[in-house]
Amino acid sequence: MQTTLRIDDRLYREAKAEAARQGVTLTRFLEEGLRLRLEKKLTTTPAAHPFRVYESKQQEALTWEEIRRLADEEQEHQDLLKVGITLPPR
Repeated sequence: MQTTLRIDDRLYREAKAEAARQGVTLTRFLEEGLRLRLEKKLTTTPAAHPFRVYESKQQEALTWEEIRRLADEEQEHQDLLKVGITLPPR
């Protein structure tokens, strides 16, 4: 397949020079890079999510306002931790 790509001039020159050093065409060099990137994507395990998960034995019906308030409180707590301020638990 043939296509047109927009590539940063400096990146293009570096890729073309490296392909020449390796004795391959720029096309082959770029294809190999794409394959490596796609393989990495497939083999990489997803990182644990940074969100706190709350679990309860009984389901609580929270309003959107309550959920927003809890999220805001959690964000405030995280922001304070970033600057070295810890508050006693509630």
